[in-house]
Amino acid sequence: MQLLPSLLFGISASLDALLVGIGYGLRKIRINVLQNLCISLVSLLGTCLSVCLGSRLLLFLHASLADRIGSIILILLGAYYIFKWILHSGDLNQSTKTAHAPEIASAEKISACLKPAETFFLSMTLSLNNIGIGLSASMAGLPLLPAAVTTFSFSALFLLCGNRLGQSRFLRLIGNAADPISGLLLIGLGIIQLIF
Repeated sequence: MQLLPSLLFGISASLDALLVGIGYGLRKIRINVLQNLCISLVSLLGTCLSVCLGSRLLLFLHASLADRIGSIILILLGAYYIFKWILHSGDLNQSTKTAHAPEIASAEKISACLKPAETFFLSMTLSLNNIGIGLSASMAGLPLLPAAVTTFSFSALFLLCGNRLGQSRFLRLIGNAADPISGLLLIGLGIIQLIF
């Protein structure tokens, strides 16, 4: 029964990569395969470290208590992402309405590759985003290997898809909904880990 929680964890932990890929795709900045792998590997390392840290904390807590704490933290994290999206959805609508054509045109003229410094920054940012999720998922009983595999796979896939299809209106909508989707997945993961 670890497949579904691992998939939910991988998708939720990697949705930020989709948003980042869409953002760079909209700016016509290409993220090549090597940069994608580097970003996904660093994100994977951050996830592994946080899951291992959660496993160490299990040594000091009773297993059932740790499971409950981890599951509740996942649910709270999910609720936080949804609440944050609700608060900022008005800002997104306002910024879309006030966008000017010259600004869009100048953004479309940009055609470049991601710079090494930006690659490092993105890697660290996406990795740090996964620390809280990985820690709580580990305490909720999610094993390291499936969490690591799904995180790496979805991170690489979402970054690639977001970057290549950043001009798509559909992916822009998904990118804007990354927080609530991630929040719902985390809540679902927390509930599954509480029940099973």
